[in-house]
Amino acid sequence: MHYALLPGEPALRIFAVFSHPAVYPEAAFAQSRFVMRLRDDLFDTISVDEERTHTLPPAATPVEALGPKESLRFTDGPWKGRVTDKYHYFTDAGEHFVHGWAGSGTKLGCWILYGSTEDQNGGPTKQHNTAHWERILLKILTCGHYGAAGVSVPQGEVWEKFYGPWAIWFNEGGNPQTLRAAAVRQAEAERAAWPPAWVEHPAFPPAAARGRAEGRLVVRDSQAPEQTAAGAWVGLAAPSPDWQQQSTGYQYWTRADAEGRFAIPAVRPGRYTLYAFVDGVLGEFRLDGVEVTAGATGTTRLGEQVWTPVRYGRQAWEIGRPDRTAREFRHGDDHRQWGLWLAYPKDFPDDVTYTIGESDPRRDWNFAQVTRQRPDGAWAGTTWRVNFDLDSSPAKGEAVLRLAFAGAHNASLRVRVNGNEVGESNWFGRDNAVARAGIHGQYSARDVKFAATRLHTGRNVLELEQQAGGAPFRNVMYDYLRLELPGE
Repeated sequence: MHYALLPGEPALRIFAVFSHPAVYPEAAFAQSRFVMRLRDDLFDTISVDEERTHTLPPAATPVEALGPKESLRFTDGPWKGRVTDKYHYFTDAGEHFVHGWAGSGTKLGCWILYGSTEDQNGGPTKQHNTAHWERILLKILTCGHYGAAGVSVPQGEVWEKFYGPWAIWFNEGGNPQTLRAAAVRQAEAERAAWPPAWVEHPAFPPAAARGRAEGRLVVRDSQAPEQTAAGAWVGLAAPSPDWQQQSTGYQYWTRADAEGRFAIPAVRPGRYTLYAFVDGVLGEFRLDGVEVTAGATGTTRLGEQVWTPVRYGRQAWEIGRPDRTAREFRHGDDHRQWGLWLAYPKDFPDDVTYTIGESDPRRDWNFAQVTRQRPDGAWAGTTWRVNFDLDSSPAKGEAVLRLAFAGAHNASLRVRVNGNEVGESNWFGRDNAVARAGIHGQYSARDVKFAATRLHTGRNVLELEQQAGGAPFRNVMYDYLRLELPGE
């Protein structure tokens, strides 16, 4: 750990360097974090983003643990009966650069802020802890929550990673909202000045020793000609494994502009894979072998990259919108509450039955296909049904059910069409997003292919049986479903 005080700054700056020489045995860790506990008498307002800036009771307030153990219900005081949970304050990494605590009476602020997420594992959709009730303030280095991977280094491998720098930044003289606004401005300044010139360490290249990649992403989908790459996440990371599971190296992500143009600055020289995904498109774009160099030739111009999303056939229907979350479904806008899995039998006493062309996804499709508790106390799987009509039945060829999952936990999914089993996925997912009040975990997708002659003219029924029971948190969380039929 390295600490620095720079002249004239109300901040303590920190970075950490982890290393593993070749002579070390195999080593691994799932979590690494910098943690502070602040004083109750100075700070009473947590501030993660504009929505989650509010006061919390003193750290000594009595609580009782619920299930999971991180869910705590206050048993005394003005907050009696309300629940707090550290997972209510997790946030996606991609556009998060500041969080902290403020004092409504003292008019003091204490913030963690940083100028880059290049050292964080799991990419822009990875959810990281920020702060929680007992005046805890954190800077996450590596986090395995929501199904991500920790760091694992085999014996004989030389590994080193530079984490940070980040700052503990202080301010004073306003209400929590004013103090937060000042911290946000400071974080924006940190981003603009990245990489900071004051850091002198061989594992942290200065600006002159880094490169840049730029280009334009164009989406061409014949069945969605209006779809563009505006706002796409575009990033550089290692070619494997899935970037959501990468932890040992660095990742560099940015947002494309309204015309799909992107620029990724301050990249360590090396060979990368370019990844991209955007709301409205199923799947992701990939370009291997991107070389980034430093110095006078340090801009890698990738030109126009055309992404033609995979289509197996004519789209018959869809449920949801591909955005790697379940936000558009029931409870998508109020998921940060304890016990939503217990609400499922009340919301859907007969499980989900969804009729294409009639049902409303925000009302009629739950954010997660959870288990149901039987009268004997056991937890059982559930079966959801999708009704859809076809004007004619395909005479030949292959139909494909496209399933995109915003998350899953110890799930086992069986798929039936008109009573015929056409696919099964056993025991997948480990992100536990439902228990952790998330609206997504680890994204994944599966294509279920079956003979199109299984379909009929008129009414058809798709059944999705999440058959894993035995526990309350086994589930699948859908992002998007689409049926494709033979033909152009």
